[in-house]
Amino acid sequence: MSSKETKEEKTSADSAPVSPKKAETKKVKSAPAEKLRWKVIRFLLYFVMIFFLIVGRTAQWALDEWGDLTLDEIMFTLTQPLKGTDSGIIINYLLYAVLPSVLIVLAVALIRYYFLKGRPGKPERTGKAFVILRRWFLPACAVAGVLFGAFQIYRFWTRMGISTHINSLGEKSTYIEDNYVDPAATALTFPEKKRNLIYIFLESMEVSYADKASGGLFDENYIPKLTALSKENENFSGSDSSILDGGNSLKYTTWTMGGMWAATSGLPLKIPIEINGVGTNFMNTQDSFFTNLTCLGDILQKQGYQMDMCFGSDATFGGRRLCFTEHGNFNFHDWVYYTGEGGKLPSDYKVWWGFEDEKLFDYAKERLTDLASGGEPFDFTLLTVDTHYPEGYVCRLCGKEHGSQYANVISCSDTQVMEFLDWCMQQDWYENTTIILSGDHPTMNKEFCADAAFDYRRKVYTCYLNSAVEPVRDDYREYATIDNFPTTLAAMGVEIEGDRLGLGTNLFSDKDTLVERDGLDFVNTELQKASDWMDEQSNLKEVTADIKYGNYDPETQTITVTLSNVTSEQVDGFRTSLHMYGYTVNGKDYVSWTNSEEVRPGVHVVTIHIPTEKAFDGRIKVQPHCLIDGVRGIHLSTHYWYLKYDAGGGNAESYQCNKYGEKLPEPTFTDKVKDWFGGLFH
Repeated sequence: MSSKETKEEKTSADSAPVSPKKAETKKVKSAPAEKLRWKVIRFLLYFVMIFFLIVGRTAQWALDEWGDLTLDEIMFTLTQPLKGTDSGIIINYLLYAVLPSVLIVLAVALIRYYFLKGRPGKPERTGKAFVILRRWFLPACAVAGVLFGAFQIYRFWTRMGISTHINSLGEKSTYIEDNYVDPAATALTFPEKKRNLIYIFLESMEVSYADKASGGLFDENYIPKLTALSKENENFSGSDSSILDGGNSLKYTTWTMGGMWAATSGLPLKIPIEINGVGTNFMNTQDSFFTNLTCLGDILQKQGYQMDMCFGSDATFGGRRLCFTEHGNFNFHDWVYYTGEGGKLPSDYKVWWGFEDEKLFDYAKERLTDLASGGEPFDFTLLTVDTHYPEGYVCRLCGKEHGSQYANVISCSDTQVMEFLDWCMQQDWYENTTIILSGDHPTMNKEFCADAAFDYRRKVYTCYLNSAVEPVRDDYREYATIDNFPTTLAAMGVEIEGDRLGLGTNLFSDKDTLVERDGLDFVNTELQKASDWMDEQSNLKEVTADIKYGNYDPETQTITVTLSNVTSEQVDGFRTSLHMYGYTVNGKDYVSWTNSEEVRPGVHVVTIHIPTEKAFDGRIKVQPHCLIDGVRGIHLSTHYWYLKYDAGGGNAESYQCNKYGEKLPEPTFTDKVKDWFGGLFH
């Protein structure tokens, strides 16, 4: 047969009509695959849309809440344990970022399915416009979501100076050590009759809350009593006493622990975010808090002062208990104390961050009465909490005279603080007592102060009451909360050699502060750079433990984790999380937490119960976390298992694996021998 004939036959065969039966079979076979492909595409479009919407709203929320913080400060805040945190912050995030994103995606889905495709049970709309809209509506919405998320990420990246932060990681500065004055090497001369100290940290209290005539931001004054108090006493505004002055919050001082540390040490709370890939910002897992530095508490304790702190929250949060135990050995009367051994409140009592300021001031009066009867000078530190962001806590004393909840809470705090001070002034011990009021940091409620001009400096409220000395200068001072350290001692009548301690300057002297000498922007820029000296002083340690992960036991349906030789003396137990991918309960992956049991000194065992009510075939993840006084800290490691079993737990298969599901190699004979010998000495 010729090649020509062969080609003609092939062409004829290719062009021959396909039987209806075969064509129908081909269509039936391809339709499900095509339908599945479009389902996958639609799912991906919805996923991309909701992902970028949530990310974008999260970036907006972070800027609204923490726009004045640095990246390090945000990381410090986010890596603190959740215990002691007000649930309103978490709810605020969910309402701001997650809920609107979900509602938008649901709206897109409803429009597509009920408008563009037609109502269920009715023919699909066939107009040309509907066909085009139906085809491109979802992709267009997904693209819009991506653009929105990308833009918000760009805003966050730019506003937070992340590029600058990344570039500065390799850039070091010696500014801190070059300007640091060691209190331990500085002569401090106390008066013959030592004065008492009451230091009141006012949560998120700013000069901004005053009226414009007093240097604030508002037409009405939300803190009229505190404004008058500051004007009548000392805030270092100089001869123009009509304008309030206050301290700038430098980098790494703009959250509560950072602000308290700045005021008592003269330093920013600048620590490395992680060591060898493990986070360090769970300060309560550390054995020390800048041990080699001398702070206000160290100085006063050495001088024989009675040291006392009163909080309406958990003192452990943010490392406060560790810091002020290390520096001053304070007695803590906090939410944990008053719901425990203090017995003032029921064990399950908790509002806001612990208990409200109304109770705090009542307890403070009792504590001060006890301290004054002790015959020794006292240092009493108070931290309020009702004015914490996002909107403050509305107690029974709060009025409704202002247009926003936060303004009403601030005004209520103004009244409560002044009532407490009036009580103090009536006590016999007041004449020999210096009282200092200072905001711990500017508020994180960005909306409340949103009308501030770009060049308006938001400063914390400051007032030195009943000081033993008067300022030498009468000009308006530019200072920071780090300057409160030496200024506090000077107000107590202490003579300071050189009038500087830490990075702070005695504001009663004629010396310039670092902000006055170098400018605020320059100081903040230098503080943001890496500091080997600060890293050395922090002496932060990676927290580790020896961890032995057992195999899954199908009989007891448990996994056992044994932990020993933890390197932090603060850790008194462990809490381990279990995450099962694909074992859904109420539409979510199953997650549980299990506390450890100390089976012998230093050896803790966690027995994790695996749910088997329904069949499972997949990976599980386990993460042990440190526990310090019941507060969950940093997680030590992550481990995986592959599990497969029928409903009820039968026919179980399991092995330990990596995060990709690949089986881990079995321990060798040498490994077993080492483990056996190691157990003899633990």
